Amino acid sequence: MKESSYDRITNSRFYSLGDKLGDIIMLSFFWLICSLPIVTMGPATCALYFAMHKRFADKSETPVRDYWRSFKGNLGQGIVLNIILLLYAGVTGFNIFVAWKGFNGIKLPDWYLPVAILLVLPLVFCVPYVFPYLARFKNSTKNTLFHSFTFATMYAGHTLLMWLFMILSLAVMIAFFPSMLFMPFVCCYLCRRLIERDFGFALLQKEKREHPERFREEEDEDDEEEYYEEYEIDEEDDEESDDESEIEEETPSDDEEPSKEEES
Repeated sequence: MKESSYDRITNSRFYSLGDKLGDIIMLSFFWLICSLPIVTMGPATCALYFAMHKRFADKSETPVRDYWRSFKGNLGQGIVLNIILLLYAGVTGFNIFVAWKGFNGIKLPDWYLPVAILLVLPLVFCVPYVFPYLARFKNSTKNTLFHSFTFATMYAGHTLLMWLFMILSLAVMIAFFPSMLFMPFVCCYLCRRLIERDFGFALLQKEKREHPERFREEEDEDDEEEYYEEYEIDEEDDEESDDESEIEEETPSDDEEPSKEEES
């Protein structure tokens, strides 16, 4: 059956590229619009991560629908988490200012400034994981914060790298305003590659704790296969050694004179 012109266009690489660029622009635009009230930046980030995960992991062809479904479903808890992080950032920021400059003529000891700066670390470690965790798992607000902090401390290298991605993305958007239509997507994509590795390892460890017998059986099967492989190798070595011994028996010694047939 002859392919129609419409099918040729929709199946072309150019159309596929345009479709992907459209998804990137739309998701980035929706994230910007939903982040403007500030308190909804958390649910917007959660929805962007969820739509991207569905797009790449589950091959979803409806990223816009996935975005709004996640945004509505996690709006309440996302706002609560966002307000908690904003309040903590405000309190720690004010604490650092007071420790550095003083307040109403009150000057704190010099040793308190490093302590005030250290209090920022829980915020730094929670932010990269908290909203991706909310997008992927259902849990209470307390456990979401706790698990996010745990992931960040376990994978400190990934945490610092994601902060680098976020800072560079923000700098690019400030320096080049049109980049706002694609940089949120790019930043989320780069962070997702690191986060999903950490989530995947955690899920594997949870599966091992809940079903140890399943992994024990797999280990036994692997050990059995390795045993048979070693046994087959030993048999091959024995056969080769037998062949070598036969060859050695057939070869004449140096003392024996070669026959005439060998000389001719």
